[in-house]
Amino acid sequence: MRLAAIASIAFLALARAAAAQPFDTPEALLEAVYAPYFSGEFSEDEAEFRSEALNALYEADAQNTPEGEMGALSFDPYIDGQDFEIAEFEIGEPLIDGDTATVDVTFTNFGEPRAITYDLVFEDGSWKIDDLEGENAEFSYRLTEIFAGVEDTSE
Repeated sequence: MRLAAIASIAFLALARAAAAQPFDTPEALLEAVYAPYFSGEFSEDEAEFRSEALNALYEADAQNTPEGEMGALSFDPYIDGQDFEIAEFEIGEPLIDGDTATVDVTFTNFGEPRAITYDLVFEDGSWKIDDLEGENAEFSYRLTEIFAGVEDTSE
C-alpha cells in the first residue's frame, strides 16, 4: 500500500514538472493530461495539451453553442465518462513516426476497463493531442468526428 502511495506521488510530481514546460515526449504529455484525475487539481484551460487544429475545433464548438447550452461534448473524452475513479492506469509504448505518434492509454473507471488511443503531433516544440479514439463495447468515439457532427449555428 505504501509503495502505491509513493508511486502516485512520484507520478504527480513528474506530471506537474511536465506541465511547466513543453512536453518533450508523448508520455510526458499524457502524464500531464491525467495528473488532475489523481490530484484533483484541474486547470481551467487545457489548450496547452491540444494541437492548433484540435483547439480550433474546441473554439468553433464554443462559438456555435448557444449561451447556457451544452456543446458537442457531453462527457470527458479523456476518461470516456462524466465521473471518474481511475485505477490501473497505464500509458503504452508510443509509436512515433516523425512528428506524429500514436499512444494507447488503458485504465479502469469505476472498475470498468477503458482504452483510449491518442493521435499526437509534435507542434511548436511540444507533443500535443491531435485526436483521440475511445474504444469500449457500449460507446466508441473519435473526438474529431464528434465535433464534425455539430451543425454551424453561428450564421
